[in-house]
Amino acid sequence: MTGEVKKVYADALFQIGVEDGSLTELCAEIASAAELFKENPDYIKVLSSPSVSTVEKLCSLKEVFGGRVSENTMNFLCLLTEKNRMRYIPQISEELCRMTNEYTGIAEITVTTCIPLGDKLRTALIAKLEKITGKKIRLTEKTDESILGGVILDYGGTRLDSSVKNRLERLRNAVRNTIA
Repeated sequence: MTGEVKKVYADALFQIGVEDGSLTELCAEIASAAELFKENPDYIKVLSSPSVSTVEKLCSLKEVFGGRVSENTMNFLCLLTEKNRMRYIPQISEELCRMTNEYTGIAEITVTTCIPLGDKLRTALIAKLEKITGKKIRLTEKTDESILGGVILDYGGTRLDSSVKNRLERLRNAVRNTIA
């Protein structure tokens, strides 16, 4: 059910954004709203509660978001509340941003290294990834000392792991299989 709900609502919002040229803004605002709800899960409970009237829920939304988001985003949040679908906003946001990135030619890639990337290496990595993917790269950086060295790239559902830790594990498994 969640997959269907997120797809239907994300598709509708995507079409609105494409039609009026506000797609990037909508994606950013819905992502911010989803983050706010993630940080305040009790607020979703209030907006989903049958003991709180729809009018009170909508007034609360307008108090929190009014003047801070576009009319399309406000209308969308009100619709989710009226249809008791606010609990799906994280999934809807994720799907909308995925669709927006695909439409605008952006690839979101997460790079994990054992130490932070320097400016020169970051620039070179982005240039190489843009050449490979043919898309503009939005890079998210993570550090994890346990990988010992090398790099791990996550893009969509794909992981390219060329970390030292991974290479050592493969070598250890190869030695075990040879001995066993």
